[in-house]
Amino acid sequence: MRNNKFIILLCVFLLIPSFILAESPSLDKISRVVKKGYMGQGSLDLDQNMNRGQLATIAVRLLGLEEEAKNFKGSIPFKDVEKFQGGWATPYVAIAYRENIIQGINPTTFDPQAQVSYIEILTIFMRILGYQDGIDFVDYPEDYYIKAVELGLGNLYSDIDQKVTRGDVALTIEQLLDLPLKDEDITLLEKLDKKPTPVKRKKENIRMTNKKFNTTITGMFTGRLKGREDFSKYKVQLVSKENRQGKYEIYDEVTPEKDGVFKIWNFDISWTARYRGYRYKVYDDENELVLEGKL
Repeated sequence: MRNNKFIILLCVFLLIPSFILAESPSLDKISRVVKKGYMGQGSLDLDQNMNRGQLATIAVRLLGLEEEAKNFKGSIPFKDVEKFQGGWATPYVAIAYRENIIQGINPTTFDPQAQVSYIEILTIFMRILGYQDGIDFVDYPEDYYIKAVELGLGNLYSDIDQKVTRGDVALTIEQLLDLPLKDEDITLLEKLDKKPTPVKRKKENIRMTNKKFNTTITGMFTGRLKGREDFSKYKVQLVSKENRQGKYEIYDEVTPEKDGVFKIWNFDISWTARYRGYRYKVYDDENELVLEGKL
């Protein structure tokens, strides 16, 4: 079996032009990588070896998920990542791990400072294209290397175990960008450059029930929102009526319970406030006004 794989690899070697990795490529050879920020916005440090924390970060950028990483508030099973250089790589490693792009060296350790080999970056990049472990390649590293060469991503002149520099990675990404996603007629670059189609949100019929409002002794406004299962990211405002200039005062704002129940207590019930009158406004999880009314 291994002899057959070697023959396949040799045939591919004869058919595919080789691409020799360079320790310090000129910027014109990695212009797209630099321009699009896949290697970061600071110093490129092309002669430095790539580590696992950096590789996870680049993988997230190539997945088009960097904005999510910047706002990430989830958890991560690898405690050593949070301690690595102030924890900057934590959201990137968490997302790359969630997307099954990169794994830890064991269930609780990621080893972000470890240098990465050529076969490791090929594996990560093929996963980004949609190729799967156990389906498109099984035996590591032989199957993975053969597949990378077949795709035009791998370089037969490079030792698969050699540690790669950031320059090596940048050059490999330049090749990666022009490769099609698995079973799709679109390259990775085309996918990353494609503007997402805005998803039209289904209009929900939000309403308020069990409404109670009192300003006799203390301010009290309670009720329950209906129309969806989870209101935990909504907000209910108690406001004054608008003046002639269309301005109003916000007396209080609360987040409902998941089931929509809310309570607003001890708001302004002075003569002035009661004279101006009261209204309520309900905003959804995207801060859009979905319901309002007078009290």
